[in-house]
Amino acid sequence: MSGIQSIRNSLTGNITKVIVVAIIITFIGSVGWAGFFSQGNVNSIARVGDQDITNADLSFELSSQQFALNERFPGQEIEDEILLNLSTEVLIGKFSVLDFLENSNLVLNDDFIYKQLSNEDQFVEGGRFSKDRFDAFARSNGFIPSDYLQRVREDLLINLWRQSIAASGIVTKSEILDSYQLAEQGRDISFIRIPAKKFREEVSYTEEQIESLYFENQDSYIDPAKAKVAYISIDAENLKKEIEVSDEEILLEYEEYLTSFDSTPRKSVSHIMLNLNDSRNLSDANELIDSIKQKIDKGENFSDLVNQFSEDEPTKELEGSLGETDGTMFPAEFEIALNSMKEGDVYGPIELLSSVHLIKLDQIIQPKPDSLETQSDAIRDQIASIKSEEEFVNLLDSYSDLAFGSDSIQDIAIQVSKSLTTTELFEKENTPDELNINSLKDFIFDRSVDNSFPEIVETSPLSAVLLQVVEFKDESQLALDDVRTEVEEAFISIETSKASQAFINEAITSLNNDVTLERLSKENDTYVETYKDLKRDSSLLPSQAVNEIFSLPRSKITSAYGSSVAQNGDYLLYRLDNVTQNKDQLDKETLESVGNFLEQQKSISELSELQALTQKGVAVERYN
Repeated sequence: MSGIQSIRNSLTGNITKVIVVAIIITFIGSVGWAGFFSQGNVNSIARVGDQDITNADLSFELSSQQFALNERFPGQEIEDEILLNLSTEVLIGKFSVLDFLENSNLVLNDDFIYKQLSNEDQFVEGGRFSKDRFDAFARSNGFIPSDYLQRVREDLLINLWRQSIAASGIVTKSEILDSYQLAEQGRDISFIRIPAKKFREEVSYTEEQIESLYFENQDSYIDPAKAKVAYISIDAENLKKEIEVSDEEILLEYEEYLTSFDSTPRKSVSHIMLNLNDSRNLSDANELIDSIKQKIDKGENFSDLVNQFSEDEPTKELEGSLGETDGTMFPAEFEIALNSMKEGDVYGPIELLSSVHLIKLDQIIQPKPDSLETQSDAIRDQIASIKSEEEFVNLLDSYSDLAFGSDSIQDIAIQVSKSLTTTELFEKENTPDELNINSLKDFIFDRSVDNSFPEIVETSPLSAVLLQVVEFKDESQLALDDVRTEVEEAFISIETSKASQAFINEAITSLNNDVTLERLSKENDTYVETYKDLKRDSSLLPSQAVNEIFSLPRSKITSAYGSSVAQNGDYLLYRLDNVTQNKDQLDKETLESVGNFLEQQKSISELSELQALTQKGVAVERYN
């Protein structure tokens, strides 16, 4: 299958470095799943071919998907069932590919994984990969080291497969030009509008027809459940506004700040990095570093040489800056060299496992503590936050005890001297903003629990709502008399649509039998309109109409007809009059941009097809 040879070719390339960085970022970003993996790979939820999907796999995927969705849709709450189904399907797709790759004898051994990870500073000690550091990193992020290694292996395999297929997708210049011409094609049309009111005015109905439509669609005429709720909100942020912090407290905290202040000198460092690879060995890299040092000695600017020679792309954009170190942040080889350097000194070559470096000590920074005046507001805010969180926890405990022993939220409000907010009756879809949180809505509208007593519901780590449903109306069937106008309007709309569609079908048949659009317009007391050079992204017509116009065969210019519905229900009946081609020459930049887009789309299509094929060709057994 496509991609296997490309993967093998990629195993020694820079593509693996990019993938490993992405995997580590994802693992670190998915904080919240720590502890899920202490039980190891037990309790399988599904089997895909020879691959087991465990609860540990599902827990990690749930957190990964939650993290990705939060990044893409900040502030939006995703229902647990949707997240669970999404994660399960992603895992089945992933393990289908892993099963295929395993059966294709593509295996990444531990040494290969460690070699890729050795490019990351957090796994390197003394210029070499450290298994102890790897294990410590895994445990600090909630992993059993063997589980972490397996997940890196799986993600590396999957990403190599995807990247290799993407790299193998080639689009020719001819395809690019054809696609561009097609995208920029223009179409001339003539059309007439057939107003919906022409047919609406002719609709009549009987009582029996209205009753029939009502009884056939009773589920559409339901009065939804409604609730009236009394509640008290508890929020640490609001409590914080009422917290008072004394000058004595601020002074004590400032003295603690001075005691714990880290005055270790910091060193700001830049570097030039050369990779070791098939085309450059250690000797060549050292020779090039020496020649760069000579350029610096002759007065050339270090940052200019970074742009010219450095192969560390992220720091290249920062003039080679690596940031600051207190003597522990950089590889040991760097730190040893920096100990004997003065500001402005350049040192190198420094040899690491897969690269050679030239470093510059830009600045030695002696940290100084801020004054009390500077720190005062921040300390005040910090103390207020701590106090408000403590008060929130105490209130939460107190409210929980009161709710347990009372059947009236009003009595509780009096005891705690808090104002009580009471809503009007509302539907679940129109929940007031302060209660519009899934956990609260579930409690209010879940008839399987007794919500007529006060209950405390935590809505975040530092907010909660004490609430009681004081009135509830179950959903009920609306009588015909209550919705008669609605039912009659539905009947008229349905019959209008039927009559309009029948007319359009008959009209297109007539047009295909030599009746002209102009004649049809006169017969229906309307007029012919035209649009010249209509584009695919035009907003002159509804998008559906534009798509259908561009689906008409260009071989039938002046004899191809179509129709579509406007937003107001009117029909558009149109004829293709002409097709125009864009004769502009593509410049190099546009040609490259269009080519990249087409290659990306081609790769996405191929990946989807290949993943569907792998999933179709493997046995999937679900255990839940």
